[in-house]
Amino acid sequence: MGEALKKMGMVRRLFLTTIFVAAAIAARDNGRETYVVHISHSGKPSSFAAHGDWYASSLRSVSGGAASVIYTYDTLLHGYSARFTCAEAEALEAQPGVLLVNRETRYELHTTRTPEFLGLERADAMFSESGTAASDVVGGVLDTGMWPERAIYDDAGLRPVPEGWKGKCETGSDFNASACNRKLIGVRFFLAGYEASKGSVEAWTGPMRTP
Repeated sequence: MGEALKKMGMVRRLFLTTIFVAAAIAARDNGRETYVVHISHSGKPSSFAAHGDWYASSLRSVSGGAASVIYTYDTLLHGYSARFTCAEAEALEAQPGVLLVNRETRYELHTTRTPEFLGLERADAMFSESGTAASDVVGGVLDTGMWPERAIYDDAGLRPVPEGWKGKCETGSDFNASACNRKLIGVRFFLAGYEASKGSVEAWTGPMRTP
């Protein structure tokens, strides 16, 4: 009976902590949502030494310093993400050099069995007859977490990592760089967007910041 009451107390404290965190975030955000700001890379005013300075200045001009950059983007698109009110987003979109301001979209998982979902149940169906399996093609996967010790990540018999690979193997809780190999050639995890919206993941998972 004593053990049961102890567990109930722990659950109650966790529940109250969750409510407190959610309330604190709501009060801090004051109606803000995450947006992705698409910027014309060539439109940077000459008065700014770097694009990051321009981004920070444009952000301050509409938020009064209440918002900060979450991520910057410079590969497939140029710009940054931050949390705005609707009015701030509209004001930012009207600024010179700003192409588009998109509100963050949340997507749900379609499957946890990707090969079957794509119709690739057989190993030979994953490669064409042109010899793709022997090339330096790098496949990217979006996942909610991975276990490097699984046999699927065994790199036995694989070629060296392509010389042009520019990725990295990020470390985290119980995840060392040595977990990457010639098959799992890079791992990154992104928490800033989630934490800007929901608060620290450690409030839900404990000290677990890892791929």
